[in-house]
Amino acid sequence: MIFIVALLKRVRKNQIYGLLTLALLAIVVGGIVYSSVESVSVGTGLYWAVTTATTVGYGDVTPHDAAGRVVAVVEMLTAIPLFAGVFAAITASAASLKLRRMLDLDRHLPPPGYVVIYGAHAVVARVARDLVAAGKRVVVVAPDASSGALPEGVHVVAGDPTSEDVVRRSEPGKAERALVATADEGDALVTAVLLRHIAPDLPVTAIVHSAHVARALGDLGVEQSLSAEELIGHLVARSLEAPHAPELVKSLLGTESFVLDEVVADAATVGKSLAEVRAASAELVLAVVHDGAVDLGVDESRTVLEGDRLLLLARATRPAAQGTPGAQPAAVR
Repeated sequence: MIFIVALLKRVRKNQIYGLLTLALLAIVVGGIVYSSVESVSVGTGLYWAVTTATTVGYGDVTPHDAAGRVVAVVEMLTAIPLFAGVFAAITASAASLKLRRMLDLDRHLPPPGYVVIYGAHAVVARVARDLVAAGKRVVVVAPDASSGALPEGVHVVAGDPTSEDVVRRSEPGKAERALVATADEGDALVTAVLLRHIAPDLPVTAIVHSAHVARALGDLGVEQSLSAEELIGHLVARSLEAPHAPELVKSLLGTESFVLDEVVADAATVGKSLAEVRAASAELVLAVVHDGAVDLGVDESRTVLEGDRLLLLARATRPAAQGTPGAQPAAVR
C-alpha cells in the first residue's frame, strides 16, 4: 500500500497511463496472491480480482479464510481507488480541453519568424499593437491568458514565463526576436536564463526598471536591456533643456505614416560616411549601429562598416517594414 502511494506521487505528465498501469498491476498481483492463499487457479484468482476492482462482485468467488479476506481488503483499498483515479483523470482532461476551446486558449503558433513577448508588463498590450500594425506576427506568453487587451491576431500561450515547459511551448527557436517584459525583475532574470538555454541564438530584449538589473541581463547575454528608470529620467531631463524633446520622441515613435526600421548596411553603403549615406537616401537615416552602440554621427560622420546596421525613419507601407532580417532599404544606395 505504501509502495502504491509512493508511486502515485511520482505520476505527473502521464498521469492516466501511470494510474492505469498501477491498477492493472494491482489486479494481476491481487489475483495471483488470492489464487495462492485460497488454493484456486490463477484464472479464477484474476477473475475474482477483476470483479472486485470493478465493484461488480458477483459473489460466485469469495474468500473462505482470514488470509483470503486480508487479500480482498488490500485489493479493494488499492485497485478500486486506482481505477477511480483513472476515470477522474480522463474526465478532468476532457473538461480541461473543452474549457480551453471555449476560452479560445488552444491556439497554434504562427509560422516561424514571429516576435515572442514574455510577461504581463503594462506595456505589453501597446508593444503588441504596434508590432501587429507594423506587420509582425506576435506571440504573447503570460500567466493571464486573456487576450481581451491584446490586438486581433496576437497568439497567446497561457502560462508562467518563468517555467521551462511554458517557454518551450512558445518555441523560441522559431522566433525572430524575443522581448522579456515581466512585471517582476527577478522573473525577467529567470526568463532570460531559460531563453539563453533553450534558444541561445535568439536576439533578446528586456524591459526592466533598474539599471543594475539591466546590466545583470547584459551579463546573461541579453542583447538589449532597456531600463525604464533610465529612459524616463533621460527624457525628463532633456525636456527641461528642450521643452519639445518629448514631442519629438513621440513623433518618431507614434506616427502611423512612418516607422523606425533597422536594416543591415548593404554593399553599396559600406565604406561611405554616414553623411554620404544620408545624402543619397530618400529616407531619413538617423544613426548607424556598430557593435551594439548607436552612433548619431553628430561629432563626426563615421564610416559605415561591413556588418553595421542603419536606423531609418521609413514609410510604414514599404516592404522592409515587415521586419525581415537583412532586408535592405530600396532607397539607400
